[in-house]
Amino acid sequence: MALCLLAPAGLRAVAPGAAHAGAWTLEAGHGQAIAQAGAYYSSSEFGPSSDLYTSRPYSKVEVTLFIEYGATDWLTLIAAPQFLSVSLGEPAPSSYAGAGYSDVGARVRLLASSDWVVSAQAVGRFPGTGNSQSAAAVGYEDPELDLRLLAGTGFTVFGKSAYLDLQLAQRLRFGPPPDELRLDATLGVRVAERWQLLAQSFNVVSEGAGEGPIFGTSYEYYKVQLGAAYDWSAAVTVQMAVVGTWFARNAPQENGVVLSALYRF
Repeated sequence: MALCLLAPAGLRAVAPGAAHAGAWTLEAGHGQAIAQAGAYYSSSEFGPSSDLYTSRPYSKVEVTLFIEYGATDWLTLIAAPQFLSVSLGEPAPSSYAGAGYSDVGARVRLLASSDWVVSAQAVGRFPGTGNSQSAAAVGYEDPELDLRLLAGTGFTVFGKSAYLDLQLAQRLRFGPPPDELRLDATLGVRVAERWQLLAQSFNVVSEGAGEGPIFGTSYEYYKVQLGAAYDWSAAVTVQMAVVGTWFARNAPQENGVVLSALYRF
């Protein structure tokens, strides 16, 4: 999951320096690198009627290096290689550890005013699991294309700099998994000179069912992520957040912790 951070100073006080940077594009010749690690666990699942029941446990670790670079003021290039580790419990334990998805794409600023910025983003996602026979790699084996419309605005809350970032995405999945409609929202508030608080919502609805026994039913899930970020310096920001699935249908109830470090250059 992407983390969205307010930058430390200047105009960036109301725009995120992010992983990714939300609707905002980076200035020409400037970039950022974000190392993000997330650890997640689940031992229960929401059923067809959204009733929660005990299910096969699993744990997952994702380590991703997000790199963004401003080719021009209106065009930001994106790359994000990933390491993935997944372990499934009884019955039939299984595990996978190796390359996850590698993302390559770009974000284009469409409109900008003193209050709002609107952008479009296209990211190709290429799996690194290869011909893995592990059941733990299911869902990470096929290429994807993420097409996204983004809008962001900066404002003040009780005299504090804040921003709202909204993203609507069509996730095309080339394989057994169904395509997905995604809606992400981030609210960030700078509560002190070096501190930010962030509340994020990640919402996914499958567009019907996919193929095969694993993806033969439609699903949806809704997650909330709450975190805090600290500006170590003008160039470095670190963040910690907790995330959990608060409601779903035919999907796991997943909880986790996300750590990240951002370097601006």
